[in-house]
Amino acid sequence: MAGRGFGPTYVKRTVRMNSIRKGLLGGSRFWLAIFGLGYVARWSGKVTKRGEMPVKFSEALQPGEEIVIRHIDATRGRAE
Repeated sequence: MAGRGFGPTYVKRTVRMNSIRKGLLGGSRFWLAIFGLGYVARWSGKVTKRGEMPVKFSEALQPGEEIVIRHIDATRGRAE
């Protein structure tokens, strides 16, 4: 177990594995409830699509045409 820390990923994995072992397989109501809450949280994250959606744009360019991509800084409000 060298190099394994106690970060958020490790904690989530440990809780998930305990909820499966002790809740689903072991019959503990507490861990079964934790498993259910975790499953609902995962499902709701997939359904609600948290985060920004990728911007997709497709257009065929004719010879001699070009595309200019600019980033407008949100703190300034406008490109100068």
